[in-house]
Amino acid sequence: MANPVDMARPRPRNSRLRTTVRDMMLSLAVIAVPIILVLVLKPSKAGNPVHPVDATTYQTTLGAARAAEPFAVLAPTGLPATWTLTSAYYNPAGSGPAEWHLGYLTPSGGYASLEQTSESFAGYLSDQHSNASQEGAVQIAGATPSEWQRYTGTSPAGLRTLLYAQDGKSTVIVAGSAPLADLETLAAALR
Repeated sequence: MANPVDMARPRPRNSRLRTTVRDMMLSLAVIAVPIILVLVLKPSKAGNPVHPVDATTYQTTLGAARAAEPFAVLAPTGLPATWTLTSAYYNPAGSGPAEWHLGYLTPSGGYASLEQTSESFAGYLSDQHSNASQEGAVQIAGATPSEWQRYTGTSPAGLRTLLYAQDGKSTVIVAGSAPLADLETLAAALR
């Protein structure tokens, strides 16, 4: 039978609830403290979204592309030091066309890329820039060839202008959100 003293003493209401809430808060503190320490002490890349490609990686990728591609791989020479290489890769011909790519952050803060592929220009355009429309020919001094075709569009959003030329066995495209003058500088530097 229950002890009459225990029955006479009023039981605190919600004592079990207070204990549960207190334990939950302690558990959250135990989990939150290490997470906060990691976030505070870990260096963030958010301050600089541009991650340059180092010269060794670029030279290795360029050498591998030139050894494997079925066309003469072009690369810029003499670009100003204010141009930052942000991507460089190649995909050899196989299940798809051969592709060589370089991406740059230009001094104006825009993006400029070189795409060289064994795919036809019509195929590339339908795959990559479905809403591009031809604007006409552009003469680029120092570029080989000197006449390029200019296209503009909005898809993908970052590549508003596209310059196209045929180079023997490959399609050469210089595209980006950078001003036309920057794209022309990249095209003129290709060798």
